[in-house]
Amino acid sequence: MFLSGMHTKSSFHHGVTVTSYEANSFAVKFNNSGVRVLVDPWLVGELVFFEQDWLYKGKKRVLNGPGKVNIDAIAAETDVVVITQYLPDHCHLPTLSKLPKNLPIIANPGAFDLIQSLGFSKLQQLDHGQTLKVADGRLEVTATEGALVGPPWSKRQNGILMREVATKTEDGDAASLYYEAHCDFVESSLKNLGKVDVVISPVKTTLLGNASAGYPLVMGDLNIMKLISLLRPKVLVPLLNAEIDQEGPLSSIVVDRGDYQAVTKQITSAQPETRVEFPAPPGEAFAVAL
Repeated sequence: MFLSGMHTKSSFHHGVTVTSYEANSFAVKFNNSGVRVLVDPWLVGELVFFEQDWLYKGKKRVLNGPGKVNIDAIAAETDVVVITQYLPDHCHLPTLSKLPKNLPIIANPGAFDLIQSLGFSKLQQLDHGQTLKVADGRLEVTATEGALVGPPWSKRQNGILMREVATKTEDGDAASLYYEAHCDFVESSLKNLGKVDVVISPVKTTLLGNASAGYPLVMGDLNIMKLISLLRPKVLVPLLNAEIDQEGPLSSIVVDRGDYQAVTKQITSAQPETRVEFPAPPGEAFAVAL
């Protein structure tokens, strides 16, 4: 069996359709405008950092192996690719090298520098506070100050807000979606985003070291309540980016903390207007109605 992209039998027009490709990789279709976005794609091979596969190697649990993903079909169903970070679990060069060179790509500054050599003809850089219109002006993509990857003086990676540019039609309203893969953010960069319909964010914390005193790489259970209170979305879709198989010496000191059900109860209790919807199995599209 191979899986292509964003097919769904749903008739929801006001909302989005999300397809997870495991880890940080997913596709989203904005149902009213029809714009299709591929975010941080890792679609082929394994996940290795800085070409040191002896130190760490990540493998998908479901979409692992030849024939499980049809990258050509996914590319054909994509209007724009968005890359939020320069690290390989977001900017996966083996995947990007297989995409059509005329496919539009929006990348944060660090990823932009890496992708330039691949020869894409429609590559654009997006930095904090900037907005680009894509897909013939039907979608706006805005960068916020996202995860701090590295020492405190490092430039933060991108969070992104995607918002349909459309008025209300008989098919539904325009929708918006915010995504940041570490649940790490600068509060001031989110305050002026306005109404956000859907948030995709991890709700578990990933630490380097141990569960009680390790260094947080992903800040799900640390920051998710603050994020929800800031954006007040109609729907939170948990990003299950820790649900991959890992091997190598580094993987032995990477631990997860948090409980999906406990966080769901906490969110719905503190923020009753936000409902939590878990994604469908990897490769299967699911509609998020608004």
